[in-house]
Amino acid sequence: MEYENAQKLKEKLLDDHDGIALEDLINGNEIVTDSGTCYDIENRSTLKFNMLHQEKAKEKILSDLKLLNGIGVSRELKLQSEGYKTIEDLVEHERFGMEASNLLKIVNGCNKCDISDRISECYPKSHPMSLFSSSFSNDEDFIFLDIETLGFSNVPIILLGVAKLHGNEICVNQYLSRSVGEESAVLDAFSSHVEDESVFVTFNGQTFDIPYIRNRMKYFGIKKNLNMPHFDLLHFSRRTWSDELPNCQLTTIENHLFGIERIDDVPSGLVPAFYKTYIKTQNIGPLVPIIEHNRQDIITLALIFSRLHAEYSTY
Repeated sequence: MEYENAQKLKEKLLDDHDGIALEDLINGNEIVTDSGTCYDIENRSTLKFNMLHQEKAKEKILSDLKLLNGIGVSRELKLQSEGYKTIEDLVEHERFGMEASNLLKIVNGCNKCDISDRISECYPKSHPMSLFSSSFSNDEDFIFLDIETLGFSNVPIILLGVAKLHGNEICVNQYLSRSVGEESAVLDAFSSHVEDESVFVTFNGQTFDIPYIRNRMKYFGIKKNLNMPHFDLLHFSRRTWSDELPNCQLTTIENHLFGIERIDDVPSGLVPAFYKTYIKTQNIGPLVPIIEHNRQDIITLALIFSRLHAEYSTY
């Protein structure tokens, strides 16, 4: 049924957009990179983004004695009964004092990488404590990222969407390959967003998006460090909402949490077929739902990230 509906949608899009140029329908600009040209579609929208304040994150981290080696649940309870409520309280402790001092220095130093590394030694990447390390980054450092490809491995990226926060707005840039020959320019354009302080936010991006981008960059000889702090919201979402939902697909989560209903959406698995129809016919119709699908995925990432901070604030 999904395939049949998608086919009907594609035929309708072809009819509705016959003879219409990309530039006339979708507001964007051709950009020039070191690797050539691609099409940049930019959108801004208002977004109320909530993040646990850094001082509150510090308080939560330093109140977890289990971050020290040798302290489990029972020992933490015993230490708390003896008056050791925080990591700072343990600085003079005979056994745990040195490690407590080191951790206190790391947290007070506000180095997000050091804090994240320390937490990851004790907790899985889906744990609320792991999310708290994101509070040590500035809002504008987050890169919300999603890609559309022609398959699952070793085939071109056709659309790469990134979003950044600017005040009460989220700015989305979608870099489109109008032909597969523009993929290297798309990767170049993406690279311009990645800076030393950047932090990736994705949905299954640790397994798919970032390794995929890295491999395609290697193919084209594009050098860029992508070893950035990374918050993969798939893991947090499964931990937080798997008991409430039939599945943890992005569209299911956004519908449950935010009431978002996608209209004329193209399923991810059919994106390659829609794009190939566009290439074959040079009719932009099949591109329209791909672009909207990607844009909504990115907006939803920011909404979920914000909601997780609200959910975990009471942890």
